[in-house]
Amino acid sequence: MNSIDKEIYLVQNPSISAAILWRFICGYYSNDSRPTPFPLLFLVLPIVFRQDLCEVIKSTQKGSGLIKVSEKLFSERKDGQTYYRNDLLYSIHNAANQYKEISLLAHRVGLTAKLFMLETKTALVFPLTTSKKTGFSTSTKNLMDAAEKLGGWCSELTLHEVSKLLKVRF
Repeated sequence: MNSIDKEIYLVQNPSISAAILWRFICGYYSNDSRPTPFPLLFLVLPIVFRQDLCEVIKSTQKGSGLIKVSEKLFSERKDGQTYYRNDLLYSIHNAANQYKEISLLAHRVGLTAKLFMLETKTALVFPLTTSKKTGFSTSTKNLMDAAEKLGGWCSELTLHEVSKLLKVRF
């Protein structure tokens, strides 16, 4: 394994990815104790692991919501005009396809570690614990915090609204 592959694995390993999914699920659950629809889990890692997208989440106030994040992601203002950033327009959907295996592996790790459970009849995911764990590095904690904020925002919307705002298909 060369140094770049090793670095990618250290960041995108299944255990850290499972913890990130768990914090997303906890963020979603914090709004009216509602479980997370399973398809949303495929968006978490592609968003959180991409530095520019994660920075947008971290820089957006929790009360602003996913609508504000979508505005920041897909448009920019120049000379009083709004321009759409075509480079990001479909990047989340494409990345979700690329991260599908990592997301599924992280989901299996999270189930095995009893961080969350999947209700197979409804395809809804529940956290088994919501108390924050300690001992994570600062960078991992930042990723988990971003995932939790993203989960809270997604819980305020329907799957259809999330798909429209993030330009993804389920």
